Amino acid sequence: MRRLLPVILLAALLSSPQIRAQVAVRADTTAFHARELIAPGVLTATGIGIHCFAHESVDVPVNRWFQESWRAGRPERPFDDYIQYIPIVMDLGLGLVGARAEHGFVDRVIEGTIACATLGAISWTCKAVIDSPRPNGVDGRSFPSGHTDWVFVGAELVRMEYGWGWGAGAYAIATTVAVMRNYNNWHWMSDCLFGAGLGIFTAHVGRWLLEPTKRLLNIPTYTWGAGRPALQASLTPSLDPVSGTVCTTLAFVF
Repeated sequence: MRRLLPVILLAALLSSPQIRAQVAVRADTTAFHARELIAPGVLTATGIGIHCFAHESVDVPVNRWFQESWRAGRPERPFDDYIQYIPIVMDLGLGLVGARAEHGFVDRVIEGTIACATLGAISWTCKAVIDSPRPNGVDGRSFPSGHTDWVFVGAELVRMEYGWGWGAGAYAIATTVAVMRNYNNWHWMSDCLFGAGLGIFTAHVGRWLLEPTKRLLNIPTYTWGAGRPALQASLTPSLDPVSGTVCTTLAFVF
């Protein structure tokens, strides 16, 4: 019975869901998965389709509804200029105040920098190349919506790092910004749809290139800033060379 005790303890540990989660091989969340292209692909394709083929039949009536039925002559409400930054701040800061993050603070900075740099390059190139007049007629840099793509890259980074618990709130902010760009007459609906898809896509680019960038620059992995660590347990068997008794050491890390 004494010799069976380590086996019984090991079986009990491995039967616990929390411990199984610790000893299981962790999936590589930074690897490319084709399914991650579905949501941004649908959004960007819809935005391009409306912009190129249905501007007069979709964009214009939607804008008219915003301006005549909802806004109805009310002044502009530019709070979207400020709340667009909240998801990015959430992505970097939530782990520092205890929320459980997928990566440490340094990794989140690298991931976010890659995502935002990629987003900026694509978004500003589109604005410079595509002559798309804004609905308010200020200039021809309407496509895509810079506010929308910026806030959606932040929202997707939050979702990937912290899950849908925090991600839902970040996406609510992102959707509000997209709606307000239409309300304030700065963008067409197609601008915002394409911008949302572009933001989500470039967030994943940041995730896909995280590990290659760290290897290229020889940056080690730091866990600091990843929030509260999960409960970890380890069971180490050993053999007493004198008595031949099998011993075990059980350690918990909180």
